[in-house]
Amino acid sequence: MSNALKYRLGGLLTIVIGLVVGWFTIFTQLRAAYSGELDITYELRPFLIVPFCLVFGLIFVFAGDRWEYRTPDHKNLTPSGWVAFAVVAVLTLAGFFWFQSQFAALGYR
Repeated sequence: MSNALKYRLGGLLTIVIGLVVGWFTIFTQLRAAYSGELDITYELRPFLIVPFCLVFGLIFVFAGDRWEYRTPDHKNLTPSGWVAFAVVAVLTLAGFFWFQSQFAALGYR
C-alpha cells in the first residue's frame, strides 16, 4: 500500500470519527432539546474535535501525503498548517455559537 493511499484512508477514517463524535455529542443533545427534554448537558470538547477531524480529514483525503502542514523536523507548522488551524478555529467558534443560539431559541440557558 502506498504512502499516499495510507494518508487518504487515514483522512477518511478521521472524517468518520468526526461525524460519529458530532452525532453522539452534539446532534443528539440538540435533538433532545427540540423534543423538549428538561435536563440537557453537553461538553465543549466536541466543538473543537469535530471541525478538526473534518478539516484535516478532508485535506488528507484530497491531498494525501503531498500536503506539507509541518516542517520536516515536525516541530513547527508551515503557513498552510496555520491556515488549516485557523479554519478549524473559525468553524469551532461558529459551530458553538450556532449551537448556543439554537438552545436560546428553544428557551434553554
